[in-house]
Amino acid sequence: MANATSKIGRTLRSRAVDGSRRRILSRKRHQAGQLVDLTNGYAVRYYENGEGQRLRVQKFLGTLQDLPTRRSALNAMQSEMAAVNSSVTVQPQQSAQTFRQRAMKWIEDCEQRKQKPLKPSVSCNWRGILKNHLLPLIGEIPLCDVGNKTMRSVVEQLSRKKLSPATMQNILLVAKLTVASDIDDDGNQRNPRKWNSRYIDAPPVNSKEQHKPSFTGEEVTRIVAAASGRLRMLCVLLASSGLRVGEALALECRHFDGSGIEVAQAAYLSRIIKPKTKNAYRVVDLEPSVAALLKTYIGSKRTTGFIFCSSSALPLSQSNLLRGGLHPVLASLGISMRGFHSFRRYRNTFLRQSHCPDGLLKFWLGHSGSSMSDTYDRSGDDVQYRKDVARSMGTGFVLPVSGVTGREVETAETVVSA
Repeated sequence: MANATSKIGRTLRSRAVDGSRRRILSRKRHQAGQLVDLTNGYAVRYYENGEGQRLRVQKFLGTLQDLPTRRSALNAMQSEMAAVNSSVTVQPQQSAQTFRQRAMKWIEDCEQRKQKPLKPSVSCNWRGILKNHLLPLIGEIPLCDVGNKTMRSVVEQLSRKKLSPATMQNILLVAKLTVASDIDDDGNQRNPRKWNSRYIDAPPVNSKEQHKPSFTGEEVTRIVAAASGRLRMLCVLLASSGLRVGEALALECRHFDGSGIEVAQAAYLSRIIKPKTKNAYRVVDLEPSVAALLKTYIGSKRTTGFIFCSSSALPLSQSNLLRGGLHPVLASLGISMRGFHSFRRYRNTFLRQSHCPDGLLKFWLGHSGSSMSDTYDRSGDDVQYRKDVARSMGTGFVLPVSGVTGREVETAETVVSA
């Protein structure tokens, strides 16, 4: 849409809309039709719905042999028009709300719905996308005007911010879900869209270029040797089990049976939530030396509460552990800044390189199966087999000589909580 100049000389900013304000003309509810004499027969003309103007349609009825008289042609036309008039459709009513109003209502509905409600981490991420990217750009545009042209304009604006292709795809996904969430009383979309990815022209995601940092066995050895207190035990557990950090921070003493840990919950912002997926509910068998180290860390007096807890008996904050624990250790060792998920990538890589059975690898990491053979595989139900494989796999890095007990745990709790 070209820029326009107002009467007082100001330039009005162009808006990325898709022309939905154009009049959509509906044909009449009843049409008699117009009989057309052709050289070799008869045809009927009538109107159909269209944008900006009604569409005139001409349909062939038959040849002169099929319709020898004009009366037979009129009868054929009346039969055709009866079918046309019986299929009159009413244009769906479009909502007058803006993209901002719909987005706020949609995110609240996603958090409160009964089927697959949004997890707090996903809700926080989507709210951040709306606040930082979408609402400043298209928040005041009517929802019915958000289409392919709007998405193309959003991509152009995001490209100037030099965001990664994966981030841009996530932003577009939130925008499309917002548009699709506007439904009528019968559950049908008020603004159905056929998204044209070629026209929108968002950069594709190249999995090989995505940032997926991981540790090596030598780096893990150096990290656990340089760390102390609870950070050392947490790094050992993450690197030897492949747990997500939220799953590790939500572990309670009752989840550890002396040889393995049960994943039944996760922690986010010191709150207990459900694990990421249904496959995340699992038992992770530990290598015997790691299990002994964890047992020493817990001690004989602690039988309840979180394994990694603050002075207020709450799960530790992941961001606090990163800023005050892991990142300073990495900086002292000359290792680039990475998150706790790098330990999970290390464990996955180590198990693959050690030729771990694929069924157990997916079971321990909480990944879903991709084939029917994965569905039939019951390796995860054989407890003794899991323990034997965990013992034979090992950890791939050198464990610390001793764990942390007594006064060292108490000191670590004081430092982290502070």
